Amino acid sequence: MKYTTYVGSYTGAGHNEGIHILESDAETGDFRLMNVIDTVADPIYMALNRDCTRLYTVLARPGFGPKGRNGGLAAFRLNALGDRLEPMNEIPTGWTVPCYVALDPSEKALVYAEYSCGTAGYADLLADGSIDPACAGAPNAVNARCQVQHSGKGPNQPRQDRAHAHCAVVTPDGKYELVVDLTLDKVVAYDFARRAEGLKAVPEASIDTGTVVPGAGPRHIVFHPNGKFAFIVFELHSLVASYRYTGAGFEFVEVKSLLAKGLTDFSKAAAIKLSEDGSQVFCSNRGHDSITVFNVDADTGRLEYLNNAKVGGQFPRDFEFFPGGKFCLVGLKESWRLASFAYDRAKGTFESVATMEGVYRPLYFRFKTR
Repeated sequence: MKYTTYVGSYTGAGHNEGIHILESDAETGDFRLMNVIDTVADPIYMALNRDCTRLYTVLARPGFGPKGRNGGLAAFRLNALGDRLEPMNEIPTGWTVPCYVALDPSEKALVYAEYSCGTAGYADLLADGSIDPACAGAPNAVNARCQVQHSGKGPNQPRQDRAHAHCAVVTPDGKYELVVDLTLDKVVAYDFARRAEGLKAVPEASIDTGTVVPGAGPRHIVFHPNGKFAFIVFELHSLVASYRYTGAGFEFVEVKSLLAKGLTDFSKAAAIKLSEDGSQVFCSNRGHDSITVFNVDADTGRLEYLNNAKVGGQFPRDFEFFPGGKFCLVGLKESWRLASFAYDRAKGTFESVATMEGVYRPLYFRFKTR
């Protein structure tokens, strides 16, 4: 079966093609270009609603503020095939381009994180799926209703020089917005259910990852399909940890290395993904240029190392499995290349299938499944 696929990337001088729209074949791993969107700057992270009728992206707009404070969020309506984007609306967030955006489980709001200034927040969605303008931000000013800004330093200098919010997701039960801060070695929980009163931190539901490995730099968090476990990838020490989610907070389970012991080459972890059934966890490694695979025990949250596989290019910042899980699409950011791989789930191996060269710094993927 063939699926429409959205690839978000950085843009720059001479490279305005922010979104590449592909047709991807889940039975062969092949893909081809259908359309290119060159009117959206820096759409480096995206979210797609379950009905696959709307696409949300982060972006930069000159009209939102001065350079470095012109980040925002955009909503698009999709046609049936998905190869055309109809703009719905955009709002500024007031800081640099957010590095992460996600829909909450009810699909009534977006949550996002912004790295450079350590801000995070949410934006409610209106009945038609457009973004509520009341959640807009202004340059260098926190929207007290919809945004928070972290502060502080960490032990791993210079990367933990100031707060860096790197990810924002909502817990499966809709209670908390979790903001992963790479510098603070924390996943800060905010009361999402009562967000209309302003985002209030909930210390007892937050995760202090620094008590496990100080300076490891948590980057992203994902939840198992059963909602009982969360997995965090640590950028600076190339680790992954599992936590049990109780509904009131998190209990540490274990932490594992993504790379072989004794490896001294430069590498930093990037994306973390789960298989459709939650039986495997995958983490990408930039520098080592590989994907590490673990089997997951759904009853305990424990991880069993399976394999570490090279992906034949530089800086695999993000990747996504085709529906069905037989193939994986990888963005090799510094190689300017998209690559698909046949995946053997028993061995955790990746075999090259197809490539597309000249895609400027590809970062993120979403598959239209309906």
